[in-house]
Amino acid sequence: MGIVQIAGVALLCAALILCLKELRATLAFPVRLAAVLLLFGATLALYVPVLERMRALFSLSGAADFATPILRAAGIALICELTVSFCRDLGENTVANGVLLFGKLEILVLCLPLVDDVLEIAKELLKF
Repeated sequence: MGIVQIAGVALLCAALILCLKELRATLAFPVRLAAVLLLFGATLALYVPVLERMRALFSLSGAADFATPILRAAGIALICELTVSFCRDLGENTVANGVLLFGKLEILVLCLPLVDDVLEIAKELLKF
């Protein structure tokens, strides 16, 4: 799916949600959830080839050890962004901020071994 199709689906879903809010508010949430899941699925479909290409590039560069944490961090960031946007749409800013904080800390914990490796490389370079 291209951006034109995604934009069309998103606009149709937004219009449907607005109509449902007026007619039957209880049906608006399931439609919103379905739209978000559809868009998330389309995003994942685009994300998979990017992951494969980035893994190949990291392998060619000799930095394959760094690929997994970096790609996981990117995935965590995407999931957090989706969740935060959804929570804010529902009016739950406090929950959204909690998800943001947890996501940032999870990325930090995930990257700690990378920091150790970079510091070790710097230490080796300074010995010369």
